[in-house]
Amino acid sequence: MAQQPFVVIIVLNWNGFNDTAACLESLRLLTYRNFKTVLIDNGSLNNEAERLAALFPEVQLIANADNRGFAGGNNDGIRWALSNGCDYIVNLNNDCLVEPDWLSNLLRGVLKTGADFASSRIMCLPRTDRICSDGDGLLPDGAGFVLRSMQHWDGILEPRRINSACGAASLYSSRCVHSVSITPGQFFDELFFAYFEDIDLGFRLNAKNCHGICVPDSVVYHKGQQSSERFSFFHMFHLEKNRRLNVRLNFPLWMQPISPVYRIARNIYRGKIINFEKHFGKKTLGHTGEPDVKQAVRDWMKKNAAAIALDRQQRKSAGLISNRAYAAITWNPFKYPTAPIQ
Repeated sequence: MAQQPFVVIIVLNWNGFNDTAACLESLRLLTYRNFKTVLIDNGSLNNEAERLAALFPEVQLIANADNRGFAGGNNDGIRWALSNGCDYIVNLNNDCLVEPDWLSNLLRGVLKTGADFASSRIMCLPRTDRICSDGDGLLPDGAGFVLRSMQHWDGILEPRRINSACGAASLYSSRCVHSVSITPGQFFDELFFAYFEDIDLGFRLNAKNCHGICVPDSVVYHKGQQSSERFSFFHMFHLEKNRRLNVRLNFPLWMQPISPVYRIARNIYRGKIINFEKHFGKKTLGHTGEPDVKQAVRDWMKKNAAAIALDRQQRKSAGLISNRAYAAITWNPFKYPTAPIQ
């Protein structure tokens, strides 16, 4: 590679010592060398930050006293990266392992196409023959869907266009980071805390006409769902809260009433209505059978109404709400275009 951009790789740790150590060990084997790893520890127990720093002295450690979530923790790393003159920023989940040529191939794809952001081809662990994500699609209910989830890789090496990169392994140019930040230092929206930050970011990237690709020969293996249990209250609360936040923050007023109608129709069509009683138990259900998680979301939205209104106003002022973003929404997620870039 003729050019050697300086890349900062941000790895976030929260009580995940073994996964994080394995991830950092895989980064030591990278063939591309002009990078710096920033390890963000979000207030882990058992002195994990100090222990990881001792095992990996080459990393830049930022130890937070509290859990700042995916959004806040990564923003801490991004601020460090920008202040140290990086050309590109990579967000890499701590439960990922990378191939030695992962970063060199990712950069080659970005430089070849002139893309502003990119997603790796993320494969599952332990089922390494299956795709975990090729990027994310944007949906009219504020959620998203994973491109080609659990499919076999088709062997095509040409980059594909995407509208949103999967947060498990994504790259952004420093120019892109500046252009879509809500306020200085807030690239990921910290109201989200955890989950759907990458979907929210996809709306802003499209609003600013940023160009994204998936690079198939840049390979990452992802365990997934290591920091919180699937269908736990924490998991379900933030998924539902952040889906609604996406609608409030990114959709025009005329489109917001469409969101619940689309969601009901989509869930019925896909047969994906969650049996909350099965996952949470009867004790979490109210008299009407409605799960407490939905009430908790409503309470959170009311409590933070002023912050949500300010956030939307800041986006509007920064030009982050645009019809270009709505053009990227997929009304039928089963026919999302995945043709290679011409």
